[in-house]
Amino acid sequence: MNAGLPQVRGRWPALTVAMLALLGCLLFGWRTPRQALLSYLFAFFFFTGLSVGSLALAMVHVLTGGAWGFYIRPYLLAAARALPLLAVMALPLLIGVRVLYPWASPELLARDAILRAQSWYLDPYFFIGRTIVYFAVWLALLAAFERRIENPRLLPRVAAPGLIIYALTATLAAVDWVMSLLPHWHSTVFGMTIATGWMLAAAALATLCAMAAARSNDTQLPRLSHDLGNLLLMFVLVWSYLAFMQYLTVWIADLPAETVWYIPRTLTTWRLLAWFLIAFHFAVPFTVLLSRRAKRRRTWLAWIAALLLIANLVDALWLVAPDQHPQGLALHWTDLLAPLGLGALWLCVFIGRAPAARVRASSSFAPPHPAGHAHG
Repeated sequence: MNAGLPQVRGRWPALTVAMLALLGCLLFGWRTPRQALLSYLFAFFFFTGLSVGSLALAMVHVLTGGAWGFYIRPYLLAAARALPLLAVMALPLLIGVRVLYPWASPELLARDAILRAQSWYLDPYFFIGRTIVYFAVWLALLAAFERRIENPRLLPRVAAPGLIIYALTATLAAVDWVMSLLPHWHSTVFGMTIATGWMLAAAALATLCAMAAARSNDTQLPRLSHDLGNLLLMFVLVWSYLAFMQYLTVWIADLPAETVWYIPRTLTTWRLLAWFLIAFHFAVPFTVLLSRRAKRRRTWLAWIAALLLIANLVDALWLVAPDQHPQGLALHWTDLLAPLGLGALWLCVFIGRAPAARVRASSSFAPPHPAGHAHG
């Protein structure tokens, strides 16, 4: 009768941390509201990516098949079910849109002809409307997916158009929330890179949870962890390729309107984060995941998944923060408190939705015929 009581009690510390951290973020940001909003934005961007990317990855598995998807589906859905929370947590960004984004300033708009030409799209009310539409679409996809989860034959009807919708909405959300912080800069690859990074983070989180919950004597664990390692390796390669091609294209063109985004991120002390991403979002995971032995070892795979998750959070900071401090690396208390507070709230929802029992490949999370669904 009290089986769920320890789990409920376990969420109270996270809820307390969330309230204190967000209150601290508000107090520290009272004198510098744009700094506080930027800190909040990078945290919001990261956790929204975890939830939306998890939903997208669950839809990918519907179309590709494979036992790996059934193994991590409970965690993907638990993360996706935090979307209603994130829809509510978008309110500070929508309320502070005129403080956060330079294109929303009437004074700057009056002096900048380029911004006036973009004003049909970069309009505060249109921005708010688009953000509401993004979350409405994502929540509708989640509801449609869950309604059909007991009837797998109907899931492709949601997954196939759902992935197209994901690609479109993730790209537009990345442009609206992050790229428009520097409205004179444009990239056709940026949104695709973000959408891939969100799915990479989702795969890393689900893999970390599955490896932490799995039993070492599970005979199917090596095969399934090998598949999950290959999945992470694929996402690492795609994300790295897109990020590098964007940089290479800008470097070759060497146009001021394009280099303006990379100058503070690569020619100031912000380049420390760039090197961190090169090392831990690509080089180290790529090297380790090439090893068949490493992919089949539960501990190694869990550490790589955790490393990729941290690197994705750093990437969100690197995408947002240099626009406020182009002169060089500058971190504030709000850069710690915002992800801590929002993350603790997100974790409360995730803990409540994630399966409490240890995951077994032969459990109810597994496919009906594991032997025939070993690989996608």
